[in-house]
Amino acid sequence: MPRPKAFDPDEALQKAMQVFWEQGYEATSVEDLVQRMGINRFSLYSTFGGKHQLFVAALERYRDTIVADLVGELEQSAAGRAAIRHFFTRLVDFWTLAKIDFDCA
Repeated sequence: MPRPKAFDPDEALQKAMQVFWEQGYEATSVEDLVQRMGINRFSLYSTFGGKHQLFVAALERYRDTIVADLVGELEQSAAGRAAIRHFFTRLVDFWTLAKIDFDCA
């Protein structure tokens, strides 16, 4: 019988999402992930399968939380232009809080 996990996989996934967000996929090592997630390599591989699978899970988490929150309100609104304006205001606020720097040059 397998031993129960000594960590919360959802919390670890949230931390991995943040690491990938900050550093990008290529610049993030497995060592970066295990340190920030607070788990060991065996736990990472046994729970998530590896760096690529963890990245895919982090993208799905991002889509299901961040994107769903931003788009959900827009999809459910009957307010037309006001809802669209509010969506873009929230999007800019989100980018500002997340400190995303987009070079549009």
